[in-house]
Amino acid sequence: MFEQFGVHHLQIADTEFVVCDVETTGLSPEKHRLTEIALVKIIDGRIVDRFESLVNARQFVPYEITRLTGITNDMVYSAPAIDAVLPSVKEFIGNAVFVAHNVRFDRSFIDTSFRRSGMQPLDLPNLCTARLARRIVPTLSRKSLGMLSKHFGISIRDRHRAAGDAEATAEVLLRFIHMLTEELDIHECSELLSFQNKPVYTIAQAPKNFSTLKATLSSLPHSAGVYFFHDHRGRVLYVGKAKDLKDRVSSYFYHNIGHTEKVLRLIKAVRSITWKETETELSALLSEARFIRQYQPKFNTMLKHERKYPFIRIDSADPFPTLSWSYDLDDEMAAYYGPFSSRFAVEQALESINKLFLIRECKGPLKVSPSSPPCLYYDIKRCGAPCATIQSREEYLDEVSAVELFLCGEHDEVLRSLQDRMKKKAQHLNFEEASVLRDRIQSLEKIIRQQRTMVQSIRKQNLVILTPARRTLVEVHLIRSGMLMRQLLLGQNVIAPITLLQALKEIFFSEQEEIFQGRMDDVNEMRIIASWCFTRRNESEIIEANSFADAQALFRNVAEKIKACGPQKKDIVQTHFARQA
Repeated sequence: MFEQFGVHHLQIADTEFVVCDVETTGLSPEKHRLTEIALVKIIDGRIVDRFESLVNARQFVPYEITRLTGITNDMVYSAPAIDAVLPSVKEFIGNAVFVAHNVRFDRSFIDTSFRRSGMQPLDLPNLCTARLARRIVPTLSRKSLGMLSKHFGISIRDRHRAAGDAEATAEVLLRFIHMLTEELDIHECSELLSFQNKPVYTIAQAPKNFSTLKATLSSLPHSAGVYFFHDHRGRVLYVGKAKDLKDRVSSYFYHNIGHTEKVLRLIKAVRSITWKETETELSALLSEARFIRQYQPKFNTMLKHERKYPFIRIDSADPFPTLSWSYDLDDEMAAYYGPFSSRFAVEQALESINKLFLIRECKGPLKVSPSSPPCLYYDIKRCGAPCATIQSREEYLDEVSAVELFLCGEHDEVLRSLQDRMKKKAQHLNFEEASVLRDRIQSLEKIIRQQRTMVQSIRKQNLVILTPARRTLVEVHLIRSGMLMRQLLLGQNVIAPITLLQALKEIFFSEQEEIFQGRMDDVNEMRIIASWCFTRRNESEIIEANSFADAQALFRNVAEKIKACGPQKKDIVQTHFARQA
């Protein structure tokens, strides 16, 4: 799947980065040679692996180099030659983005070494932390690795040795990525790679419109909400959401990040700012999406890129459904499960599923023929060979149903189904197939112990989301089939319990038409809600409505959770229980 997407189409969080640092006998890749190489691998925002090796340069190490790096001729004399090191280097780097501080220097030595050894040079994109520094921290006097490490409080072990410098560069990169995603909404790898090459625009003097905006900026509240940038005719140029309106809007006019050309054009065009406060950040996210649909501001198309999370996709329209993963919920005939934290997490889940369940891994429509020879996946017990009619369509769909139950966390049901099938095979003296099922049951039990929190089908999510709001309030979002059906603000004497109870009955315990129409607006709303439940579950209380037999039981649970949000919520709960008594 990685190769299918290509690195440029991945989210930053789903991209592998390998940070490289080399020490050499001089500055010219043609005349001089490597003496040391170090690599640091970053996956899912964490350093996960390291590689380092001295290299026999077969060339004299000058005194100046030894004085700077501490690498002596004696040290490299017994080191492996570059021909012996490069295969391990290539395997370690794989398909990752190649990162270095002053990347042209390190990359030129690496590629020249590959060519000199008769190997193909790397065919990977470059990312330079020095170029990023000139755009992200333009006010820093120097952009050297030492200065950046001091700026971020990063200690460098063995300065001017490859391992220490590579480690420090990796830490700098992680900080840069955090700043770009949080402050500039850069989430895609292609945006990151482009950003390093963009001209740096800084505002030498305040824009002419700034004086008219100062009063507005000073009156912005420190609360969640949606903000609107307007032009001289009052038209909406840009809609954004913020956890803190004052901090976010002010960051466009007071901040230390060099503006890109598009952001600078936006700021110069702004003549007025308005905003709408919301009680929670979740409401701000949902409101932002609706206002963007309403106004369709041109700068949102140019600038806005939200972080995407991957989902497992089951192609339900196919007679023999297949599993894959996708960022987009673009097929109303498919079932989506998630979201997952990253590409690495979703691929690990798919690998576990493919080992446990007999689902075909070939792509495209399946050609069924008794004369078709089964493929390798059948031989290694990872497919039931429906192509060769060894596995019937009914049996195949049973396997797909088991996958869906597994993804929804119905582990007992899956285990019971497998155990029943194992017993039937044994009763019919099919001991070999029974032993395969026994092994699958054991593997499944192991995975269940390791992964207790499973995902859900996004279109089967019936949820009550409680989020503490300002003052003495709790915001309630009622979610049916993954979409927002109703939003309530509960607090002391704000809403009668009967109103909440009636809403729960109407939304979760009454017959309703299918609300998902396959529109892109519906898909975006489902994505926002699913991502919030995944990434912000510690900020909200999430109650699964399907776990309750009736509206009264669900209401009692919701009421207790509201009560737990703060002492001010007691009135609603106590009033209802008094009426019930």
